[in-house]
This record gives sequence, structure tokens and C-alpha cells, in this order.
Amino acid sequence: MATVAAVLREMTGAHDRCMFCGDSRGTDTEHFWPKTRYADRAFRWENLLRICGGCNRQKGDQFPLRGRLPLLIDPTVEDPWDFLVFEPVTGIIAARIDGASGEPHPKGVTTLQERLLPLNIEAIKLKRQATQRNLERAVARFLGDMVRGAALPQARAELHQAVQDNDAHGLAQWYFRRDGSNEPPFRELRANYPEIWQSIQAVI
Repeated sequence: MATVAAVLREMTGAHDRCMFCGDSRGTDTEHFWPKTRYADRAFRWENLLRICGGCNRQKGDQFPLRGRLPLLIDPTVEDPWDFLVFEPVTGIIAARIDGASGEPHPKGVTTLQERLLPLNIEAIKLKRQATQRNLERAVARFLGDMVRGAALPQARAELHQAVQDNDAHGLAQWYFRRDGSNEPPFRELRANYPEIWQSIQAVI
């Protein structure tokens, strides 16, 4: 099991983030399909996740289905941002509106249920907003450095480091690959420095 845990830790990145909340350190090896209910999946590699103790205790054996399909987002094979959106003013994660039905996506709604996972508790919301501010400041600082004629290699290295230091909650992905790329100052960076933008996408 130690080998499995080591590989799962590598999958969660340098900060060993929980695959569900993206906030706390991943400490537990979790079964996406609960082993108590689906014993035949207990030792399948694709059924294992690295999550924090808080998410593990709260999820427990809960596993909502629609027919035979899970309604819980599987972060190993699905991009959570396909079903969720970040609201920077409040710091919450909300269900994305499904384009076909015009209703909140069922996977987003289910994954965000308070009884299932603690994804919108106050402490995590505040940390998301802090991460958001750090990313905004880093991009604004880079843009300001360029206006002041700073050396590009150093400014780029500092921006890269700041983004990597603030990878929590999936917000680097949100701002540099998803909807958040249209928010200031990220859209200015994307429009005016496309090579820098692409170099950041390559490291997150």
C-alpha cells in the first residue's frame, strides 16, 4: 500500500493537495466507489484517490448514483471545472449551468452537497479568495514590471513561481485555462503576452 500511496501523492502535485477540496493536505487513500458497498472495486487502481481526512470522514460510504452512473465528480478522469464555477466575490464554488438543460449540472449540484463534501465551508472560501488575490497580484505585478521596462526573464520567472506557489483549490487552472482567463488582469496577460501565458499553462 505504501507504493500506491506514494504514486497518489505524486499525482496530487508538490503540495500534496486533497483531490476533492484542493485545500488540505492529502493524507488518506480513499475509494471513489466505496469499498464497503463495491468490494469488487476495492483494489482497482482507477478507484483510488488521495484526499484529506476531513473530506474522507464526511464522504464516508455516501455515493449518489443516477442509474448506474456516479453523480460525484471523479477528479482522476473528469475536469471538475466542467461541472463547477468559481464565484470570486463570495469565494464559493457553484454548479455550472448545463448548456443542454439550462439547469445546474447534476454532478456539480451533488458534489457540492454539504452532507457529502465540505467544499464551501467558511475556512475554505476564505482561503480560495486569498489564493485568488495572490494570483491577481502576481499577474498585475508582472504587467506593471513590463510597463516599467523590467527584465523579462526575471519577471517571467517570478510570475511562474507565484503561480506555482498558489496552486490551491484548482484556481490556477480556473484562471489560466478556464473561465477565469476572461477576468482582469488575466485577460490582459493573455492578450498582450501570449507566449508568457502559454508558458504558464505548460507548468500548471
